[in-house]
Amino acid sequence: MKTFRLKIRPHSSFLTPWQADTIFGSLCWILAWREGTDALTKFLQEYKNGNPAFVLSDGFPCDLFPTPLHISLRKSKGDNIEEYKRTKELKKVSWLSPEVFESVRRGAIEIGATDAYKAIKTYTTLHSSINRITGTTGDEGSLFELEEFAIESRELKADTLSIYIKIKDGWEERVESLFKDLSLIGYGKKRSVGKGSFEIVGALEPYNKFDNFGEANGFVTISNFVPAKDDPTDGFYKTMVKYGKLGGEYTFNGNPFKKPIIMLTVGSIFYVKGDNKPFYGRMVEGVSPAKPEVVHYGYAFSVPIKIDI
Repeated sequence: MKTFRLKIRPHSSFLTPWQADTIFGSLCWILAWREGTDALTKFLQEYKNGNPAFVLSDGFPCDLFPTPLHISLRKSKGDNIEEYKRTKELKKVSWLSPEVFESVRRGAIEIGATDAYKAIKTYTTLHSSINRITGTTGDEGSLFELEEFAIESRELKADTLSIYIKIKDGWEERVESLFKDLSLIGYGKKRSVGKGSFEIVGALEPYNKFDNFGEANGFVTISNFVPAKDDPTDGFYKTMVKYGKLGGEYTFNGNPFKKPIIMLTVGSIFYVKGDNKPFYGRMVEGVSPAKPEVVHYGYAFSVPIKIDI
């Protein structure tokens, strides 16, 4: 597999975070609409067999990277108050510049507070549902809130998201085409009112800064993932519960909700004995009571790292 970077520019705020599993689900629907359900079934079977056509990262603002978790979860070197304050400061650092991320990847664990970026801003907007009989708003209980996300473009001086993709030979054009179609319909919730609208900036560009190196003894994941049976277990990680929903036509089947899934978060790191693999994790089956054939994407986009603590 070769690694590529795809840059996109959101036209608006978005209600659905750019997480790899959600992006993957959106691309699967496009593939099904274009090539049919049999093609999608065959495509997903390869993923279930551990032979994915491509592996996605989350979407990251500008060229920033998530902070590997061992930085903030490391043990204090002493019991003094300064070391305690230092550890608390590191817990607030969520994003790293490419240069600092590379130094951490090479074994550095001391980073400065100035390396912290506020990359995504969140805010809540108030809306009102429309009474479909009267065509008006204002009914009791009709107000509701939506949490929206946007790139902190003023601070970053950039307004793009970067998605990293490991692609099997021969799949490059197909992957790019799927993203182009996604840009035409929008991403995530409230597409019909323009949320999640985006454009692709440039084209797929080869990216070679995640290469393995001799001192690497582990990996950091830049996508949330669900470990496979034989994946490494010794490391630093956090968990999240994903409350996924079905997409496309399956939204209207009467029960669009998936079962909650526990995933390891972006930035989790694990020691690896031997060579790093290009990806870890697996597809999760049996997640939809209404649609047994539905699976959930749980692959980790792994980046080699030296864990030196």
